[in-house]
Amino acid sequence: MVQRARDARAGTKRVAARKDQPLAAVAAADPAQRLLAVEAERDRLKARLDEAEARISELEQSRTLVVNRIDWLIDTLGSELEKRA
Repeated sequence: MVQRARDARAGTKRVAARKDQPLAAVAAADPAQRLLAVEAERDRLKARLDEAEARISELEQSRTLVVNRIDWLIDTLGSELEKRA
């Protein structure tokens, strides 16, 4: 079964996971250039992490508001049912 999967992939080309691979571009370069590339990639990743953390915070706040609204609605409906009973 594994052999069939390998045979099926044999004629296909693999696409790189990322188009911009700065480390691959400077792999043969001198250490100073490689360090600059690593630092630039670190900075990009840090910025993406900060954006993701901000988005997570927004989603958590939104979720809290929705949960509070649902709780309020359940309490209100429960009170109305008790009044009618």
